[in-house]
Amino acid sequence: MKRTHEEMAELLRKNLNRNEELNQAAGAEIFDFEFLDYDDRDVLSAKCYIKDWQRNPFGNLQGGMLCYYMDATAGTLSWVTVDCEPVGTVDIKVDFIRAVPKETEYVIVKAKVISIGRRIIVASVQVYDPDGWLMATGITNTTRMLPPDPNPTIVKL
Repeated sequence: MKRTHEEMAELLRKNLNRNEELNQAAGAEIFDFEFLDYDDRDVLSAKCYIKDWQRNPFGNLQGGMLCYYMDATAGTLSWVTVDCEPVGTVDIKVDFIRAVPKETEYVIVKAKVISIGRRIIVASVQVYDPDGWLMATGITNTTRMLPPDPNPTIVKL
């Protein structure tokens, strides 16, 4: 089903602003996202608030948490784009440009789907600090979580 731009924006807003529901399901205060925009170039922008426990011993945002922000934002965009929930991350490549320092309260994550295949959705992702400095860039590959194949190919070694 093809959605209008406005329908996409509303679905993305709804699914990124589910912090309470997702934290309850996770049993921890993990999610703190805020939908910002879904622009006319189909770029999703989200604000991700940094919690103290997500920082490394130096006070900077831990790299794995930055990767998580990228994955969660691109993953949400991917499954809303292809109307297939859930999707699963196949891989993610992240290039860390600079550290997110301890005084930073949040980062802005921007994601755009750049390719849709039969099973794989590819998205580009960038992370910016509040002043607009690029902190990291990456590419995610997610897969549509389809029902198991009733006739799988079995390889014997």
